[in-house]
Amino acid sequence: MHNYLLIFFFSLAVFVPPAHGQDTAKKILKERGEVYIIFPKPSLAVIHHLSGKIFIDNVRKDSVIACVNEKGYRYFLKQNIPFRLYFYPVPKDLATARTAKGLDTWSSYPTYEQYDSVMHRFASNHPDICLLDTIGSSVQGRLLLAVKISDSVATDENEPEFFYTSTMHGDETGGYVMLLHLIDYLLSNYQTDSTATTLINNMEIWINPLANPDGTYHGGNETVSGATRLNADGLDLNRNFPDPVEGPHPDNNDYAVENIAMMQFMQHRHFIMSANFHAGAEVVNYPWDSWTSSEKTHADDSWFRFISREYADTAHNYSPAGYMTDLENGITNGGDWYQISGGRQDYVTYFLHGRETTIELDNTKITPAGDLLALWQSNFHSLLNYMHEALYGIAGKISDSLTGVPLRAKIEIPGHDIDSSWVWSDSVSGSFYRLLDSGAYTLRVSAPGYQTKVFPGITITRHHQIYLNISLAPLSSNKNNYPSSSLNIYPNPVITGSQVTVSWPGNEEVTISFIAIDGRMERLIKASFRQGDNRIMLPQGLTGMCFITIEGRKYGPLTGKIIILP
Repeated sequence: MHNYLLIFFFSLAVFVPPAHGQDTAKKILKERGEVYIIFPKPSLAVIHHLSGKIFIDNVRKDSVIACVNEKGYRYFLKQNIPFRLYFYPVPKDLATARTAKGLDTWSSYPTYEQYDSVMHRFASNHPDICLLDTIGSSVQGRLLLAVKISDSVATDENEPEFFYTSTMHGDETGGYVMLLHLIDYLLSNYQTDSTATTLINNMEIWINPLANPDGTYHGGNETVSGATRLNADGLDLNRNFPDPVEGPHPDNNDYAVENIAMMQFMQHRHFIMSANFHAGAEVVNYPWDSWTSSEKTHADDSWFRFISREYADTAHNYSPAGYMTDLENGITNGGDWYQISGGRQDYVTYFLHGRETTIELDNTKITPAGDLLALWQSNFHSLLNYMHEALYGIAGKISDSLTGVPLRAKIEIPGHDIDSSWVWSDSVSGSFYRLLDSGAYTLRVSAPGYQTKVFPGITITRHHQIYLNISLAPLSSNKNNYPSSSLNIYPNPVITGSQVTVSWPGNEEVTISFIAIDGRMERLIKASFRQGDNRIMLPQGLTGMCFITIEGRKYGPLTGKIIILP
């Protein structure tokens, strides 16, 4: 938002041999645990290779900016690439509110204690529509807070679940206050503003304003002035999730405690749409980050482009000229900008079958306090429009035709869906939501032990929803009629030693085998299954990618692949 005179003009930057400035870099690394560097832009293939070792922050026309911890810095020095240290401008205007109540103008940053107080105040002032939850804790013990906003907030309704989150890079702070402002707007305008009322009445909205509190408050709980990108363990949270290409540990590190908490939280919810706010550019970044568009695009690429274009174009209408115009006038395919591994966007979209984008809000990393209201005004309408998109497409409920019991079923579009783009109905309510661009689609609905149903020629138009009540008939108990290719396992990925749920078509004794990806048998257990959902306790110490095969006398064998997190 705010234009600063950068320390290094890209066109004039003089890059020096790696030995230059090492003393300064080592001093900064010792103090902050990270340092930014800038170097000439190599090929995208080289950038992708480097991104596995250092944290690429931005790829510009002629240069690449990256953040490195001590390990990454040592690696980079060995590459003999000319570079300079890079210093993002730190605004002088980083005012904090004198009291939590003083935040009400949303033009200053909270202290950490004020943030905690404000989140509690949201829930206590609006108990009928706001619930405060703790996702987990950071390395240093700060809380990862989120609010749920809904008209029946104490219950899980048969409604789409939506998630906004921000500032997993601790020095990208504009979205932090913006989401606090959004919470306040929704709560304060319920029943008086039609937009806020429609969203709250028809969705379960979750908002986590601060995903990396240790990074944001690296300089102490009283200020964001010393904010760092990385968490307190020197990890980039947005390179630390399971990756569809590189597997469970793409950065070769254990999962950050913040990410373990976030993954557990998201696995227990059923978010159909989400966005993750960053800064350092002004662009809506959509999947995939793991692949370029020439390698593969998401099955719903046209829908992702549409919602991204809608966000950026709406921001253009409510902001000064030149805002959010990076790359394709404010939108980009992630991998075409630069590829990363271990990003949250691809984790959510691939492994959780959700739909997530990464929205870069501000060219300035730490938005000056005086610009926070302007940032809100530029994005306010886009935030609401984006949420509305979760109310469109195809929705419905799937149940057993004989008992009416809700079913967890796979909803896919033959000839369209690839790379985990299908969705699943919720096992408790049977509800499902499939977000789609305009067009005619054939829907196939299947569940283990049930006859598959196909619905051809469903026509979708933008900003409309079609609702389907679908009942599936059980198969006969003939084992040969039962599909033997895919086992429905959720959540997936899952934490070692915890439970997973699988669907089974009948009551019988089964054998369950856990087989490592290299073919080694890890565990073999027996269990009594009933028709419907059954819970399996994973063996302690079993981690990584493995296969679960289940076979009974009448049904199976069924095999599914699962990622087990430590």
